[in-house]
Order: sequence, then C-alpha cells, then structure tokens
Amino acid sequence: MKKIVILGGSHRDIPLIKASQELGYYVITLGDRDYYLGHNYSNKACKINFNDLDKVKELIKEEEVDYIIPGSGEESYLNTVLLAHELHIGNFDTLETAQLVHNKWKFKKFCLENGISTPKGFFYNENSNDKINLEFPIVVKPTNLSGGRGVEVVYNENQLHKALQHTSDISNEIFLEEFIDGKLIAYSIFLKEQKIVYGFLGDDATYLNPYLITSAYPTTIEKETLTKLQNDIEKLAQLLKLVDGMFHLQVLIKNNIPYIIDVTRRIPGDLYPYLIEYSDGVEYSKAVVKAYTTGQIDDEFKYKNEKQNFIIRHCVMPTQNGIYESIKIDSSLEEKILLNFSLIEPEYHITNYLNTQLAIIFIKLDKSDEIENIIKNINKLIQVTLKK
Repeated sequence: MKKIVILGGSHRDIPLIKASQELGYYVITLGDRDYYLGHNYSNKACKINFNDLDKVKELIKEEEVDYIIPGSGEESYLNTVLLAHELHIGNFDTLETAQLVHNKWKFKKFCLENGISTPKGFFYNENSNDKINLEFPIVVKPTNLSGGRGVEVVYNENQLHKALQHTSDISNEIFLEEFIDGKLIAYSIFLKEQKIVYGFLGDDATYLNPYLITSAYPTTIEKETLTKLQNDIEKLAQLLKLVDGMFHLQVLIKNNIPYIIDVTRRIPGDLYPYLIEYSDGVEYSKAVVKAYTTGQIDDEFKYKNEKQNFIIRHCVMPTQNGIYESIKIDSSLEEKILLNFSLIEPEYHITNYLNTQLAIIFIKLDKSDEIENIIKNINKLIQVTLKK
C-alpha cells in the first residue's frame, strides 16, 4: 500500500483524508494541535508541527512515503510545494508561482499589471511618503493571513489610521484596496492544460462576523459575467503556467463585472468539498488528491448530476460568549440534514464567539419555494444554547 502524508490533520482536512484512503493510500496526518479532529480519521497521526520541515523530511524518509499533499491552510500548502520540489514528488506549481498566488498583495499586483479584473490596490509602507490614491471606502488587509483576520473596511482618514495601527500589530505586510459593494461568491474550478474543465459557483454568506463565511450554497451568475470570469482565470493560468488541479477563488460581482479578490490552490475549508460533492455528485476530493500526486485527473467530473442539488453548508456559531450547552435545530429541518459534524463538545467555554464554530451542518432542500425562506432564517432555525 502506497503512503501519503497530509500536512495537516484538522477537521478541514477530512475530505482529503477519506478520499486518499478510498484511492488506496495509507494516510499519515501531521499537526501538533490536540483539537485536530482529522487525526481520528487517518491511518496514522503524527503530532509534529508541519512547519518543522526537518522533522517532516525525517518522517517521510522513515515511513518511505510516496506522496505529500497539503491540508487546508496557506502554510501547509507552501511547505508542501517546497518539499515536493526538493524531494521530486507530486505535481505542483513552481515555488515562485505558489508564493505569488498565496501572497494577497503579490497576486493583486500581478492581476493589475496583466489586466485581470480585481479591485484597485496599494501596498502600504509606513515609512513611505507615497500618496494613497484610492477612493473611500477602503479595505485594509494583511497579505499573509486568511479567514478575515486583520481585515477592516474604513470610510475616512481617521478610521484608516486606526485600522492600520491595529492590523500592523498582527502583520508586518499590509495592503489597501478599494471596497467593492457587490455580491460575494466562491468559484471552485479544476484546470486541465490551463483550461477550466469543471466549475462550482457558491454564494458566501456571513453572520455576526462580516469577514468569516458561515453559510454557503450553490448559485448562478449572468452568462456574460461568468464568461468574463472564466476568461480571466484561463489567462491567469496561462501566464502563471498553472499545473492541472484545483483553483478556488473568491469573487465580488458589481454591475455584472467580476472582481477577483482572493485565490488559493489548496482546498477551501470547513468541509467545503462536501458542498461541491453533495450538490453536483462529482468526486472533487479524489480529483484533488490525484492532481497533487500523479497529476492525472480521470473521470471524476464525468458523471455530474443532470440537475444540481440545492445544498446549504452552514457553520453554526454562537451569538455571545458563555458555556456551550447544545444546538437546537428546528423540526422543519431535521429530515433535510445530510451531515451534522460536531466541532466542539458541550461544556466548552466560549470566549471569542465571533470566531468560534461549533458544528458544520449540511442541509438538502428540494422545494424551491422554501429555499429563500430557509436561507434568510438559517440562524433562527439553527440556534446555539448556552448555560444560564
């Protein structure tokens, strides 16, 4: 049995762990966090920090590992690319390309220089006298953090000054971009010979934290908008010489113009691959594993559902701090639940409710007239109770 090491072991990596096993691999997960739930699903869990590359290389040699793949994280992906090229295994972009794609400012700069639709931006240097030639509102972003950490939208000079001070405390690289007040979507695609062979469009919704996605579900956009977006992506793929495999993008749409705001070549988190698989019936996770390893994508997207299922992936979050007791689900949803994956056990003391996820629930809806109502009221239909 061939062995595969995943540089990760959290719940976000479970789709890749299971897919790798279904493809016949013996799976070893890495990660030194006690709360990593993915370790419970692998064949062997090694609680070592996957940023310690010397230890990772030792493990790869001792276990006679055949392939390494990244989990759902930026550092994991970049470490995997570095090691894969050093050890001459797997199918990945060049390290230079990977570092460009996963640095928010470098990627934005590349897009602006090559006519790819993205919001106008500016790299911030506190020692520079360069004028910030952007129109308010402005988004302040760290280049090297994900999940909305350090992101703020500001509407005047005073707010901008405070936001820059705050973001500087958590990141030494910051850029600014003009705020686009549009529809936020995710576009998960697969590339083959730098052409899109599969794509999934998802609506991204937030709850109390405007920078943390909670609910996601299939969506559609205007044909002309999709064509423009696809043309930009394939242009990017050709310019960067992207290898075959997945590419996940966040896009804002305003006046039918798509603006690419973030991209990654590692799987989206919080079990998002299952949203794609439940909705379209494709073997997305297996395709990801095969692309990273042999580079050979076969018929994983051939048997796509004729009619897309409407699935909601909902991350359950509390509305305040306290002692977690339970999650109450409205009776109207009980028979529609495909998966209810618990992330945290009752009695957990919630101290940061704006960034705490308690469970991930997948809901299948069959009647079109109930979809809008359930989406609108999802946080009332699924509620967190705390001990009084």
